Amino acid sequence: MIDIIYNGKYLQYEVQGLKILQVTGREVTGYDIDEKEIGGLNGSTYLSSRIEPRDIKVKFTLAAPTKEAYRIRMNKLNNLLQAREVQLIFADELDKYFVASSAEADGSKIVFHCSDPFKYSVTEKSIPISGNTLMVTNDGTVPASIRYEIKLNKENGYLGIASNQGAMEFGKREEANGQTYQQTEYLAGLPDFIAAADDKTSIDAMHPTYGTKGTLTTRSYNGRTYLTLGSVGTLVGNANGGMRTVNLKPDSNGNATATNWDIYMHLIMWASAMGQTGEMSISVLTADGKLIAGCNWFKTDMSGNQGYYEIIVYNPDGKDTDLMKGRILRTWTYQTDHRHELNPWYGDWGHCMMRKEGSKFTFFYRGGYHTFIVPEAANLVAAKIQISCKAWRESNGKNLYIHGFDVFDFRKMGVSKWRDVPNRFRPNSTLTIDGETTQFLVNGMRKPEEEVLGTEYFKVPPGDTEIKLVTSSWYTGTLTGTAYIRERWL
Repeated sequence: MIDIIYNGKYLQYEVQGLKILQVTGREVTGYDIDEKEIGGLNGSTYLSSRIEPRDIKVKFTLAAPTKEAYRIRMNKLNNLLQAREVQLIFADELDKYFVASSAEADGSKIVFHCSDPFKYSVTEKSIPISGNTLMVTNDGTVPASIRYEIKLNKENGYLGIASNQGAMEFGKREEANGQTYQQTEYLAGLPDFIAAADDKTSIDAMHPTYGTKGTLTTRSYNGRTYLTLGSVGTLVGNANGGMRTVNLKPDSNGNATATNWDIYMHLIMWASAMGQTGEMSISVLTADGKLIAGCNWFKTDMSGNQGYYEIIVYNPDGKDTDLMKGRILRTWTYQTDHRHELNPWYGDWGHCMMRKEGSKFTFFYRGGYHTFIVPEAANLVAAKIQISCKAWRESNGKNLYIHGFDVFDFRKMGVSKWRDVPNRFRPNSTLTIDGETTQFLVNGMRKPEEEVLGTEYFKVPPGDTEIKLVTSSWYTGTLTGTAYIRERWL
């Protein structure tokens, strides 16, 4: 008798009286061969072949003391078999699974249909990446995809991955020396805000009626250092706390403003208990204090766990008496939980960005980019930035456990320079190449535009495969990370 695990449930343990008598169809499956007969010649010409779907047939008996008990047990078995495209595991091979659906069942037989005829390893095999050569051993019997998680410790412009099975290329190879190009430059970062004094006299450009008489501070949490709420300060409006204002640094041409810019942020917003509240915002301003664009996170739910994320742009009709002076383009809701599927602003996945390119504004949320055209903001020039973290007046000290930023990079786009190669990937970026989904991601954000035409997300055959990692010729950093392979068998 072989125990069967379907969709994570041991069928024999779930259904009393169930006994497996025989299992067939787990062996090597058949091939559908395409061939062509040639007139006047013996036999035929082989053209191609494909592996057919697999049917796994299970014979069983179901014992019960009464007819009523039998029907109850059979109904439970039928209910367990309703799941589709789930893992099917046999107890004599617990380290492998099929992807199956119950296609047929009666009182003595179950047929599990596997559209995908292969069986897979329950756990992925990990191979450390250190340097430019990687040896991958596939102990399965058929080719398998690889997922690469590659860490760069310095800026880089190109990544190639090659073996005798194919090649993948991302980014841009070196350009000829002496070309004029538009360079992107860092004009502000989180260290500038950490070093800045609390701004207790300026108006919060996004929330002009909120109080900024408090302080910001740094706090370590889960190995990261966040700029977060320090003290609430004198109560003024519905939300009160700290704010810091930083002027942009001059670019390499001596200009301390930016018409077109890009911001990358990493942040956290987490409630350790229901009912905790708080607010935080990023505002990009002109020299005279007009709000060009910004992001706002807040939680006013004093009983539950719902938070809000707003993306905001310039509002020519905004007044200093408004609770929100900017124009809200879109609002999303989420749960200030520690789970990724509920909260996009916790742990390693708290990535965010916003960008201005003339009248085009782009924001990132939960794996997607959202673009808006705002003609009235096209010519507004950024000169300074405000970061604020606050507590709600009515919270009575029941504030969010932590909310703040551990990464903030402001980059000016369009600085005219003379240089060989633009550096496309930031220092400490993680490049993900997913062979199964054929996607390229940078810091968890999809970047299909970086894929070079002709890239082939190759699989590795059974046995050993040497893989070469290639970077820009001027890259002097190291490559570290992990490659993952989920082996499969017929």
